[in-house]
Amino acid sequence: MMDCDVLVVGAGPAGSGAARASALTGAKTLMVDKKKEIGTPVQCGEVIGLELVKRSGLRIPPQTICARQSFTRFVLGREIIVDNAEPYWHSVTVERKLFDKHLALRAALAGTAVQADTKLLSAKMRDGAITSCLLNHHGEEVEVEPKAVVAADGVHSTLAKVMGAEFFSPQDVARGVEFELVAKKNLPGCMQIFIEEEIGLGYGWIIPKGRRRANVGLGLVGVNASRRSFLEDWINGHPVVSQYFDVEKVLEVKMGDAPVPGFLGGPVKGNVLFCGDSAGQTLAFVGEGIMPSYICGGLAGKHAALMAQGEQQNYEEELVDAMGDQLVMGAVLRDTLVELWSSSVFDPKMRPLLSGAVMNELIGPDDMMQAVSSLDAEPLKAFQAMAKGSGRAIKARRCRNALHILRSDQ
Repeated sequence: MMDCDVLVVGAGPAGSGAARASALTGAKTLMVDKKKEIGTPVQCGEVIGLELVKRSGLRIPPQTICARQSFTRFVLGREIIVDNAEPYWHSVTVERKLFDKHLALRAALAGTAVQADTKLLSAKMRDGAITSCLLNHHGEEVEVEPKAVVAADGVHSTLAKVMGAEFFSPQDVARGVEFELVAKKNLPGCMQIFIEEEIGLGYGWIIPKGRRRANVGLGLVGVNASRRSFLEDWINGHPVVSQYFDVEKVLEVKMGDAPVPGFLGGPVKGNVLFCGDSAGQTLAFVGEGIMPSYICGGLAGKHAALMAQGEQQNYEEELVDAMGDQLVMGAVLRDTLVELWSSSVFDPKMRPLLSGAVMNELIGPDDMMQAVSSLDAEPLKAFQAMAKGSGRAIKARRCRNALHILRSDQ
């Protein structure tokens, strides 16, 4: 425990990706996590976009997958349904408890020392760099002296506080809450995203974990109400969600915060490289962070090892080459949505419809005002025209009767 070149704090996807890459680059690597069991508690929707899986080169173990989604459904303002079957919106749902342990196992097999129930307490610094870290390891204090550190300890990063690094404000954090629920009937084979005035700048979701089980949740931005009460009221009062679920069969309650600040690059402070949620490396318009964190974490670990070995690191440059397009795209869409929901120019009824058009990339940031008139007059025809004009696998239809429009065979 006393001897390591690279210390990785946090054993989520970012940390395990970093630890594995660091060990494979030749650095003596220690990964610690404050939780007694890596992967718990679950704090996200557990869904992974398959396009980023291809980019990562990772094979997701079949035993961790509990559902596959061949398209994503957007329910906009309880009025329009948009089904997007483009490859980008194909996904799988994993059991994070199993998936995160698999990633930690890969790091360990690559040569990383892995220690759960080990918390970073404090750090000593000299000339802007960390010289030693005090850990609580199974109730005992242990000091380590790493040459480089990877901060993969989440949105409320202890290392960020130690370094005085403020990468995002409270307004850049989505407060998530979800229930894992038993469904009343079979679910459609898709992830569903709900955008509506009742939620505001955020969204709801149904993420299947089987035919009769799903994560049902909300990502709330700027809402100060009780998360659990807000979700319960939303489930019970929603004409689409309530036909599948009530709050009497809750298997698990999951809460967590997700950073959605937009692309921040690859932050490096002294000898500390930040990655994953601690660096806001998510697809900012939907908050997906599992695969972005794993990919970016791998790059952080590689360059932390180079730093520890006295070689020059170029973490940010390689990160931009590997993930810049995805993270910048997410940031642009996120900024567009923030502008849309904060502006008084747009009618509240139009915001969910415009948001759906933006998220499906049917209109760009500069096309919103032009799209308002067509959506206001004939929203369904406007969506169908935009989908047809895109030449992509996108279909739109009206949610005329939300109690009956979504059938189990759709």
